[in-house]
Amino acid sequence: MAGVRIWFWVIAPLCLGACISPRETEPPAGHPVGTGDFAGGVALPVSAVGFIDSGVAIRAEMLRLAREARHSILVGTFLLNDGPESREILDELARRAGEGIEVRVIGDGSSRFVKEPEAFEYLESRGVATAEFNPVRGWRLFIPSHILERDHRKYWIVDGRTVFLGGANLSDSSLVAAEKGGNRDLMVRLESPAAAQYLTESFARTWEESVAAEPFRLPRSSGVGGGRGGMPYRFYNQENVRGRESPTARMFDGLFTAARDSVWLIEPYTFTNAEILEQIRGMTVRGVEVNLVLSTQARAPRFRYASYYGIRDLIEAGARVWVYDSEVSPLHYKCALVDDRIAFVGSANLNHRSYHLSRELNVVFDDAAGVREVRKVVDSVREGCREVGLREARRYRSVPFATWWLIMQTAG
Repeated sequence: MAGVRIWFWVIAPLCLGACISPRETEPPAGHPVGTGDFAGGVALPVSAVGFIDSGVAIRAEMLRLAREARHSILVGTFLLNDGPESREILDELARRAGEGIEVRVIGDGSSRFVKEPEAFEYLESRGVATAEFNPVRGWRLFIPSHILERDHRKYWIVDGRTVFLGGANLSDSSLVAAEKGGNRDLMVRLESPAAAQYLTESFARTWEESVAAEPFRLPRSSGVGGGRGGMPYRFYNQENVRGRESPTARMFDGLFTAARDSVWLIEPYTFTNAEILEQIRGMTVRGVEVNLVLSTQARAPRFRYASYYGIRDLIEAGARVWVYDSEVSPLHYKCALVDDRIAFVGSANLNHRSYHLSRELNVVFDDAAGVREVRKVVDSVREGCREVGLREARRYRSVPFATWWLIMQTAG
């Protein structure tokens, strides 16, 4: 296992880091002023929205969704682990499966590389159908593209009408209270039969290409309908990372092109490259104030090293860089606020992996109530931030920081 870990985190990324370049993408048409004008993504009607931004509240919402489901629960998660906080959710999913509810869970194969116990076998032993996306074993170890492509999405689809998505994994790190060392994570609950249908079809495709215990037999249209009316939310579901276009890169392009006055990016896993710095510089030369928030705490030192290495480049590109200076809680939000009128929430980090190597799921919206909720999140983070100056940023241009920055271009 130790040898596999070294290959997964160091050797494969270093082999590809120097030869992988950003894919060409078409820029958004015009200058978007709202979600309806964004290029890319899929605009779908949403009738009700709720934002949940703490591990304790996210855990409670997952339990509520499982307990109240009437006929189906589909869960896609990057990390799927069996810890003290997640066990109750796993048991509830198993209990509902035993009652005849259609329960299926997809976890990314990288779940097996974290400290918490694996949950695949536990769920299967309790009668829950599971699928492992891109296992890091067997013949896949010899094909770097299979090692590097991960499913980083985190989402639930319940009863063909409720979608719950964002940055929180089905893993203790996302479910523990922040004061006890849990991540600061953000999820959004959407009532939308149209979105549920769209994502159910994506879930089915991922299930069928994963290592699964049994075929996906739930009809893709079962319990879901198109739905009309409601607020338009634009979904950026990056399911095909081998395509010419990156939905994640296009989403950020749209947000950045729309910016007129200010942008707040809460993106702790920002690993700079030429593509990202060009996007940042494009805003600052137009007079947009760009604020980017990183984190003091991280689940592993490599995330902090790789993020901090790029602070100098961000400042020189005209951005203001802030650090959320918590002693115990890692910042894990993936969200942005543009001019207090457009926002995004999802799973994507500001780095090459989220742009081009990982499957990601994000939503962009401009309804006033939703934007206000993201504003609250930004304000709460700002209260614990300090700004990083150029003098401090230069201290992070040492060999250890540069080495992890290079590795994490493809590994993180």
